[in-house]
Amino acid sequence: MATITTPTPHAISSAFPSIPEIEDLIKTLYTPGSPKKIKEVDATLRVLQRSVQGWDMANKLLSSSDVTVRFFAASTFTVKLNGDSNQLSPTDSQKLLSSLIYWLIHLYGDSNGASVTKKLCSTLTIYFCKPISSWSQCIRTLVCSFVAVKPVLEDELSEYPSTWDLLPSLNDEQLRCILRFSMDLAEESKKMNKPADRSLHDRMLPNILDVEVILHFAIARGQQYHSSQDESQQQLGEAICNEALRCFLSWVFYAQQEFKDSPENLAHIQSVVELALSCLQLHVDDAIEVFSDILEDYPKFFTPRHQEQIWAEIMSPWGVEIFKNFDDETLTLARLVIAYAQLLLNSGRLYKDTEDSQCQQVLGVLHEMLKYPGYVGENDDVAPIVADFWSSYITTVDDEFFQYMEGDAKPAWIDDARAHTLLVIADLWPKLRFPPAEITKEWDDEAKKTFKVFRADARDLIQAAYEQTHGMLLDQFVMHTMGALGQNDWLEVEAALYCLNSIAECLSAESDERLKGLFSSTLFDQLAASSDIPPMTSRTAVEMVGCYNGFFLRNEHYLAPVLRFLFNTLAQPALCNSAAKSFAELCSSCRKSLTGELEAFFDMYRQFLGYGTAERFTKSKVLEGIAAIVEAIRDEGQKCATLQRLLQFVGQDAERAVLLAHEGRALEEGLVLALTALDCLASMGKAFQAPDDTVIDLERDQLNEGLSRYWCSGPGNVVQKQIVDFIKILTDVFGTDSEIIEEACHVLRSGYKEILPGPFVLTPEATIDFIVHTNLNTPRLPYVLETACIFLASRKKDTSFSFNLEAQRLLRHIVQLMRQLGHPRADPDISVGLIEVLQRIINNNVIVLQQEPEETLSGLFAFSIECIKGPDVLPKRAGCELWSDIFAIASNAHHPQHNTAREIVDRYAKVVTFVLIFNICGEVDASSLEYVSSSLRKMVQAERNARHYIVHAVENQPLFIEQAHKDSKIDALIRTFTEGVMRNGRNTRAYKETVKEFWSTCKTLAVQQQGQRYGVLGAHQWSAPPAATTGESEQWSHMEALI
Repeated sequence: MATITTPTPHAISSAFPSIPEIEDLIKTLYTPGSPKKIKEVDATLRVLQRSVQGWDMANKLLSSSDVTVRFFAASTFTVKLNGDSNQLSPTDSQKLLSSLIYWLIHLYGDSNGASVTKKLCSTLTIYFCKPISSWSQCIRTLVCSFVAVKPVLEDELSEYPSTWDLLPSLNDEQLRCILRFSMDLAEESKKMNKPADRSLHDRMLPNILDVEVILHFAIARGQQYHSSQDESQQQLGEAICNEALRCFLSWVFYAQQEFKDSPENLAHIQSVVELALSCLQLHVDDAIEVFSDILEDYPKFFTPRHQEQIWAEIMSPWGVEIFKNFDDETLTLARLVIAYAQLLLNSGRLYKDTEDSQCQQVLGVLHEMLKYPGYVGENDDVAPIVADFWSSYITTVDDEFFQYMEGDAKPAWIDDARAHTLLVIADLWPKLRFPPAEITKEWDDEAKKTFKVFRADARDLIQAAYEQTHGMLLDQFVMHTMGALGQNDWLEVEAALYCLNSIAECLSAESDERLKGLFSSTLFDQLAASSDIPPMTSRTAVEMVGCYNGFFLRNEHYLAPVLRFLFNTLAQPALCNSAAKSFAELCSSCRKSLTGELEAFFDMYRQFLGYGTAERFTKSKVLEGIAAIVEAIRDEGQKCATLQRLLQFVGQDAERAVLLAHEGRALEEGLVLALTALDCLASMGKAFQAPDDTVIDLERDQLNEGLSRYWCSGPGNVVQKQIVDFIKILTDVFGTDSEIIEEACHVLRSGYKEILPGPFVLTPEATIDFIVHTNLNTPRLPYVLETACIFLASRKKDTSFSFNLEAQRLLRHIVQLMRQLGHPRADPDISVGLIEVLQRIINNNVIVLQQEPEETLSGLFAFSIECIKGPDVLPKRAGCELWSDIFAIASNAHHPQHNTAREIVDRYAKVVTFVLIFNICGEVDASSLEYVSSSLRKMVQAERNARHYIVHAVENQPLFIEQAHKDSKIDALIRTFTEGVMRNGRNTRAYKETVKEFWSTCKTLAVQQQGQRYGVLGAHQWSAPPAATTGESEQWSHMEALI
């Protein structure tokens, strides 16, 4: 055994632990004990591994009788190779290789130390991949070394017979060890794919012949053992075959990467295919997976002859027997069949060559694999992967099909492909059906999830299939539904409805005739009347109502039984939410045709209130549906009266909530009722929003003015007042709850998007009254401020005096909140909201700023500048965007608010520039640099003194204040930056590059100055900086004085 010596620039310590002491440390590491002690021991051993003596320590520890010590020693070699191999001389490198081979050939046979052998194999492959290695004939080296029972290096290989002649001398463990090393070699080398690694792959080439020889020999020996009558010999034979097949697979994928343009090298690996195929019939564990992996990821590896042989094996008695048995091996073989079918599909043969007997046989097998007994999620794992293939088949055919135009002659294969698609749907049908309740009740969560995912995937497959089959598929589903309905087979009905839902998005009005027979049947009446309907059938029927909204909108006379069914379903706890949602969607879509049914709906709602399912969500959705019908009433007076009746239901919950709160009992129940009332109001407001397809005549000003008067100051005002009162009372009583505040905002927001006046289009005063009653203790205040932003955006064209008064109130409240907050860092989220509201006011109503005293304006803009100056990301970005807008308005002479913005810029541009430059000088992080640089660019475009402001700001930054005009390099840096910013103000790309380069340079300078000022503690470690220097404090004081 060779001893490795390495250059020692300095000794670690003269008191290096002895080998017995190190062994004790290793045993302590692997023995349960005090976590603190183990951590300390681990740290000590890591230091020893990386020490100069680590090579020698590893060598000596490998002679230990303890397996954990030997494993640690092998790991130490790996650590040293990864960290210190570049320090080895060529002589030391050869000595290291000799040592590793020595230990491998002396330790491989230890049954208790298999992990050590594996580690030594991986260490040898790491050595091979290092630049210090010149090793090339690795596999032959190990074969010769095992035979000679000593390390044989490359300069001695010529003295030994050929590898093939030597292999019979190897025992089984030696052979398996070389197979493991060969596998590791291919896998590790495959990772080395940089141009600098080219020499490594050149050194791999001499191993190709040896790998070919060893794989042939190993598989042959393994098969010989497997044919023995001795069970232990059979197990050993299977183990050798498995090792050989895994090694073969690794070299196949190495060849995929490296032998693309070298068919002669590839042929050496391909020569193993036929022998490897014979492992299939021996039922070698990994054989099917190996061929599946290659077919899936590198199908071109197989020659046409190989492909024929693979299919012949699948269809042999061996394969047929596996298909019949329907066990775990069936699933494995199914994967191989699918991989083979995918190969044919990718080539186009599978669907285009209708006369190809092999392709027809493959398609037949794929159909049959969907017919196994059992249920997905319980005992059929084959159907999901086969269905996944058929989905690929259908999608591929669809893509091919769409290449032909409407009048083009279609090739003959299209009809055949369509027939296979229809047959697949028929095959899938039984698999989509829910099992009986006595089976599903025993399912765990994993089984339920598997079945659910399978059905979702099948839904996508069916939708894709419709593109080929159209009416044929729809007719098939309708026929199945009607047949199952006639037999009261409700699980079959559910499967049929599920399939109909799958294609609903693909249907148009042209399909209505095919559906009328189904929707005019007793389907929904039977569903509503029967008490023994499985829950999943009712659920799918509810989903169907939502899926076929368009049909009911076009055929409104079919609505009555559907709505009765939905109201009946509201009583079922498992279905009430989806039924309520479908009811709301259906009423919204068909609102105009249902106005005559309102009285019946009011009666049904009163009945619904007696159900135990009448809760927050269901109430809000049902009222949303009824409110949508009320919105369709053309007469405003009748609409107002009917809406008041609806609001009485809301009032009942609100009054009960307030009563419970005032009595001080059942506060939680009161809160739920309050939330229900507000949620119902918000849903009703949503229902009163004009449908997307409504045509609005913006020229009918007189009518719009009349509507406005009706709802704001006329008879309809009582409704608006009632809505506002609900908000005010419930937020006064329950205003400490965050959900209450959110729901109140939802009610207000429901009218913001409307163009025409209406009951939920509340006056500006209503929104501002709500907002000005908030304070810093109001829960979800950022959401309230976001509501204010949406409100201002919705009124951006309102220039009326009354609205400006409300905007003034809002601005003053924002100022008050800023004063209460004190500093953006006190609450970054609130700070962002305040800045965004100010931004909307400046963009839409900047005139209101002219009516504020100077002190107020100074506070506003000082707060925004503090946002930019501070470290918090979101306030910084919001502040930058605010000033970007101000600068943009100031630079646009045609903007109506130009003069006001110009005054703001004249007063604050210098100090804003200072804080922007402060950020660009390395303070801002990379993700926010774009916001800061964009704001500076807008300043350059808006301010005539921009150059002076920038130079002044840069020179007075803490980073440059001591060096400006003293260091020529710093002066050049400042000059280049300033010139670049000024020159490229209108060239986005060049401007960004200038700013980013300067920012990056500043970051580097800051690190260097910090190191010089505070002292370097270690590589990339600096001591914490002290408080700001006097110069820095003076700069910020100067800035604050400017504000």
